[in-house]
Amino acid sequence: MSDRQATANVMFDFITESARAGDKDEVLESLGKAARAFGMDCFAVSGIPLPNERIDPYFMLNAWPEGWFERYVEQNYVHVDPVIHHTKMNSDAFVWSEALADRPLNRGARRVMNEATEFGMLDGYSVPLHSVGGFQAIVTFGARKVELSQEQRGVLHIVSIYAHNRLRAFMTESGERNAAAAAKVTPREREVILWCAAGKTNWEIGQILGISEKTVQHEIASASRRLNSVNRAQLIAESIRLGIIR
Repeated sequence: MSDRQATANVMFDFITESARAGDKDEVLESLGKAARAFGMDCFAVSGIPLPNERIDPYFMLNAWPEGWFERYVEQNYVHVDPVIHHTKMNSDAFVWSEALADRPLNRGARRVMNEATEFGMLDGYSVPLHSVGGFQAIVTFGARKVELSQEQRGVLHIVSIYAHNRLRAFMTESGERNAAAAAKVTPREREVILWCAAGKTNWEIGQILGISEKTVQHEIASASRRLNSVNRAQLIAESIRLGIIR
């Protein structure tokens, strides 16, 4: 089998597997296979936040080294990362070392790139994604050394676009399910959740609402089933996230 055919097979295998994927984890597994086939050690898929936002909620898929992901998020490096800056300004996929070779980096940018090397990300390949509505995203691969032929770059570009589209589809489906679940929460369940968030016990909530403690327990259990929550804290967190309580 020729190198060109082997490269094409990586793309076809990824598209076939990810088309059958039932969730984000299966997309991650398929994308990981494609990345490793071209010597890429790690990768991430994320939206790009606005200047006053953090990147945490925008991550769609993360297979970065664990320590680097934690540091990147904690330090909010997205706003000084030269790879992200280049992504926002360009629509063509690029190898980091090539795109940044002649660009002077400020102290923050140099810090990001230097610290990335501590986790084996000496170089990388990134695919900018820009929508008509202005949404910006990136699929980025990291490695100790990037040696990609033009065919391999093209395949990773296509794979990245397809992966992002699959993830967006899962997120849309999940959002629709969450909205449907939130719509089923009854006014009484919402009242109970509000008082839970205020730190009241079941007995205290019963006294406030004029219902029995057993009824309060029933309302909490019912709301938890609707929102797929396993405990009181998760129920409150999900209710806030979905806008059921504010």
